[in-house]
Amino acid sequence: MSKFKGILDAAKDRQPEPEPEKPSQETETQKSEVQQPEKLQLQPVAQLQSELPKRGRPKAKRSDPDYEQVTAYIKRNTHTTVKIELLKNSQNGEKREFSELVQDLLEQWLSSRT
Repeated sequence: MSKFKGILDAAKDRQPEPEPEKPSQETETQKSEVQQPEKLQLQPVAQLQSELPKRGRPKAKRSDPDYEQVTAYIKRNTHTTVKIELLKNSQNGEKREFSELVQDLLEQWLSSRT
């Protein structure tokens, strides 16, 4: 015997719910005679969305078209030491990401070449 048999039996014995009554024509006529309030001015959906604060995570570099993900091989010891230094500095209030550091160093290198 299934543990849901009692639920199924109860559902089979239940009477269908009565349908709600449709409004009569008199009610519709009375409604049309009542003065309608002034129509609200509707705003486009795009405008409403721009006014609301966005939900979820803020846009990241991954979805920013100005950024491109690259891969570089660096020595493990160098990477570990850089991460430790970045973490030390973030405790002092200087929060900086690894990719920002690489970006700055590459820009310095480019500017030194011109």
